Order: sequence, then C-alpha cells, then structure tokens
Amino acid sequence: MQTIYTLFLFSSFLSILLYKKPRLAQKLGFGLATVISLYATVFFFSHLNEEMIWELPGSFISLPVFKLDSLGMFFSFLISLIAFAVSLFSFDYAKFYEKKANLAVFASLFNAFILSMLLVIASDNVFSFMLLWEVMTLISAFLILINDGKDASKNVMIYLGIAQIGAFCLMVALIIMASFAGSFEFSKFAELDISFGMSIVLFVLLLLGFGSKAGMFPFHVWLPIAYCQSPSNASALMSGVMIKVALFAFIKFSLFLPQYTQFGYILLFFGALSCIFGIIYALVSNDYKASIAYSSCENVGIIFLGLGGAFYGLGANSPMIALLGFIAAFFHILNHAVFKSLLFMLSGNVFTETKTRDMDALGGLHKKMPITSIIFFVTALSICALPPLNGFASEWVTYKTMVMGGIEPGVLSRFFFTISIVALSITGAMAIMTFSKLYGSVFLGISRDNKNIDNVKEVSFIRLLPLGLLASLCVGIGIFMNNVVDMLTKIVLTLMPQTNAITYGFISMPIIVMVMVLCAILPFVFLFILKSNNKKVRSTDPWACGFIYNKNMQIGSNSFTGDIRKALSFLLKHEQDIKIDGYFGKAVYTKKTHDLIWDRIYQPIIHYIMVISDKIGIFQNGRTNLYAGYILIYLCLIIIFSYNYF
Repeated sequence: MQTIYTLFLFSSFLSILLYKKPRLAQKLGFGLATVISLYATVFFFSHLNEEMIWELPGSFISLPVFKLDSLGMFFSFLISLIAFAVSLFSFDYAKFYEKKANLAVFASLFNAFILSMLLVIASDNVFSFMLLWEVMTLISAFLILINDGKDASKNVMIYLGIAQIGAFCLMVALIIMASFAGSFEFSKFAELDISFGMSIVLFVLLLLGFGSKAGMFPFHVWLPIAYCQSPSNASALMSGVMIKVALFAFIKFSLFLPQYTQFGYILLFFGALSCIFGIIYALVSNDYKASIAYSSCENVGIIFLGLGGAFYGLGANSPMIALLGFIAAFFHILNHAVFKSLLFMLSGNVFTETKTRDMDALGGLHKKMPITSIIFFVTALSICALPPLNGFASEWVTYKTMVMGGIEPGVLSRFFFTISIVALSITGAMAIMTFSKLYGSVFLGISRDNKNIDNVKEVSFIRLLPLGLLASLCVGIGIFMNNVVDMLTKIVLTLMPQTNAITYGFISMPIIVMVMVLCAILPFVFLFILKSNNKKVRSTDPWACGFIYNKNMQIGSNSFTGDIRKALSFLLKHEQDIKIDGYFGKAVYTKKTHDLIWDRIYQPIIHYIMVISDKIGIFQNGRTNLYAGYILIYLCLIIIFSYNYF
C-alpha cells in the first residue's frame, strides 16, 4: 500500500513542478492518476480480507503508523475505483478550466486529494488522523476555488466553517476516548470502559463531526454551495468518496464505544430527516447540479438508516439485524459512490457544452448528446432504485433491515423503524419525481433557449468511456446483488467476530430481469399476432388546442413542481419574480426556493458573527504597545485560571 501512496505523492509533485507547462502537467498529472488509481483498485480489491501495516521511518509527535484492515481495504478500494473513473474523465474535461486556473495546480491538487483520503482511511492514531483530516478538507476547499467566480470565496468559507465545527467535535470526542484508553493509538481503543451517559455524548459528538462532512441534515447546507461552485470532477470525488471517508471513520470510531440501542434510534431519526429534507430540496431546485447535490443528503440518510439498524442490532444483541444493517449500509455506500460520481460527471458534460445549470433554459439535448443522455437515463433509474439496477438492490436490503427491526419487541424500536420505513417510501417516490423532472427538463422536448444548444455536440470518447464503465457497474452490481452481498458479508463479519455467517433469502435479480424483459416483449408479440399498428408513424407538432405549437408551451421544471411547492409552503419558502418588457412584451417568470435551515439557523448566526466582528474590530488599531498589553492580560488570565483549577 505504501507504493500506492508514494506514487500519488510523486504524481502530485511532478504536476506542480510543471507549473510553467500546464498542458503537459494536465496530461501527466491526470494520466498518472488514472494509471495509479487503476493499480490501486486492483490491489485493494485483491486484498479485501487481509490486514496491512506500514510504519514510516523516524519519530514524530506520534508513531507514524498506517494500518488497513478489511474495512479499510474496502473503503480504499472504493476511493481508488471512483478516482480511476474521475481521473480518466478529467484527462479531457480539465481543459475546460484552462482560463480559470493553472492546470498544473489543478492536477497536483487532484492527486493530493486522492492521497489524503487514502491516508485518512489508513491512519492509526489521533494525531495523524486529525492532521490528515484537515489536509483533506483544505485540499477540497482549494479544488472548489479552481472554479473561481462570483461568491467563490464566500462559498468556500461557508464550507470550511461547517467543516471546522465538525472537526472541533471530532477532536473533543477523540481526546476523551484517548484519555479513557490511556493512549492516542487507535489499536488501544478496542476496550473502552465508558459509562452510558458518556457513551451517548461521544456518539453524538462523532455523529456531528462526521455527519457534517457527510452532508447529514441539518449540516447539508454546504452541499449545493460547494458542489455547484467546484468543477464537476472535484464534485464527483467529494460526493462520491470524500463523504464516504467520513462514514468510514464514523463506523470505525463508533464501534469502539459500548453499544446501546439508543445509538440506533439516533441514527434512524437523523437518517429519516436527511432522506425527507434532502429529496424535497432536490425536487424543487431548478439548478440540475444543486438538485444532484441535495440528493446526496437523501442518500446519506438512507445509509444512516442501514447503520441505525446495525447499531440497534448490536445494542439489542440481535446479530441478524446488525449484520443485515451493516450489509445494507455498505451496499448503499458502494452504490452511491458509483451513481453519484457518475451524475456529477454527466452534469459536467452538460455544463461544458451549454454553459448553464438552469433546467428551464435547456431541453432537447438527447438529439445533440445521445450517449450522455442514455447514460444519464440509466443513472437516473439507478438512483431512483428501480429494478434491476444497483440502487434497487441496496434499498431492498435496507427495507428488509427496517422490517426486521420493526417486528422487534419494544415500543421505541417499532416506532423508529416504522418511521424509517415511511420516510424511505416517501423518499423513493419523490426521487422518481425529482429525476423525471431533471432528465425531462434537460434532455427531452425541444430547446427552450436555442442559444444554449445551437453549438452543442457530444463530448469526446475519453470522457464517455469512464461514464460507460460506471453505468455498466450500476447494471452489473444490481443483477449480481447476491454476489455483492456475499462479499460484503465477509467484510461485516470482521466487525462482528463473535457472529457466525447467516444465510439470508434475497430475491433473484436475474429472474426479475427475465420477467421484465418478457413483460416488455409481450405487447409487441400481441401487436404482431393481431397485425395491429402497421401504419407508418406520422411525426407532427404536439396538439396545442388549435393554436400553433410553441416551445414555451412545454412543461418546465417550475410548473412540474408547482403543486409540491404549494403543498409544502410551510417548509419551502420561495420567491417569485415577474419581469415584463412592455405591455406586449415577453413575460419572464423566475422562482427561487430558500433552504429553511439556512434561513432560520445559519444565516442568523453568520449575521451575528459579522456584527460582533465589526464591534471588536476597534481592537485592531495597529498599535504595537496595545497588542503587547493584550498578550500580557491574556497571560495573566491563564495564570489565574491555572492556579485556581489545576
């Protein structure tokens, strides 16, 4: 594994050394990232059930040890797989940002970002973990700034602000756990003797710390801000695998704690909220990239539902529910990494050709970009959890976990699992509506604004190749779901060594495929037997009630979700603006939906911080003697505090 880390480091340094030759740096940087990621994918997958340790030479603040167990191998494999696809996509895509940033810096940051995520997974002590965690956060912030534009600095500060709230919670939790273990090494955390109250506090701190990075509600507000601001290949890595690093760490550290059923209830509650709110905001958004970003919150909620079942099973001493819950969570982690990174790369294809993210300005792209359209359609079916694709497979296992938990004795367990089933059902229905709107508005119908698609053409083969590979995974993982479950079961059993393998009765996806194909063929067979519908198809404009059909008559994204906006007006605060250029002029309607959590929580906090900052600004007056006085007063206060409390 050290070879992989070294190669990524070398690729990052080589890219930045070619600063004055950005085109060459782009080809070498992303090309090397593609090759190294492919090698890493094969390596980590072939060693899934092994354990590896790498000790750096020398002595630092803590022992420089990196360790991968079966769980770490799985997440390292996931990072490498998505990094391979995104790197190959970036080989051509990155040229779009040639005028906005130096491509050598872009390639260097890209390689460093992949390396930082792999090292976070492998770090084996508090110091190295927190250091690499912050490095990963900073590099992702720099990647967001690659697409420098209006409000870029403000958006990055919002992202970093929420990230630092999470990092503070993490630091507090890990230091407390280290004090109980008597060591900062994670290998000594295995047998912590912690009371129930302290366990709940630590679990909540870990959830806040890692949940904020994963995009869990109510920390989801940074998702559309960061993902829309950053280039699509960076968004693909951040959504596809960076939030998985947070989920990995949350699972790893939470398993060190004594297990209680309350852990499961907390996860089920926040998972249900993330599902509902994430998909609602994804549905009403008119920005297709923001809609994809919000759906990350929804999918993180689904993952937390699986983890909720798993931790409930551990606390209730029900290994069957625990094992099934972990399988459901890991399965959806795998699936979300594949189809969400794919969606962001597809959005990059659309944006580089049309230069807009507004759904109401698009339409009819299927004729211009047929391969991108077909891959997008397959991915939309996958994220909507329709059979026989991978999204359906993992959500099926999640449903089974929720049902098994719902029949457990106890009012609380039945309540939380029932609420989770309802939330998951509503989310599934609204996900279909969301991506029907997204795909229909962008690819179907005719163009609403011809200037956006006049010069549109299909992207290069090198950008379509990784998209086709990931789309084939969406199909393959779904069809061979039982094989994937068997692989994940072996990984989960390493987390529950006292549990024996349990055989679950899952559906046969190949049989479902056969039934679906048969149902699709039968109508044509009947038409052929009855000799019906043999007339030549007549192509004409849609019926417009006697009027000449106009492109503005087709349904747009705003009208598609108009009833939802009205029904959920107590949650969705939206503004409507109408501009009319003269009495006989064209009327332009624009709508903007506000995030309730942003308006009610984050915006007031930011406002008060700015007010306070303005007030205390008088202390920064440039006088050295006053600064020395501030330091003296601070030291006196520290001495007084230490004397009285230590």
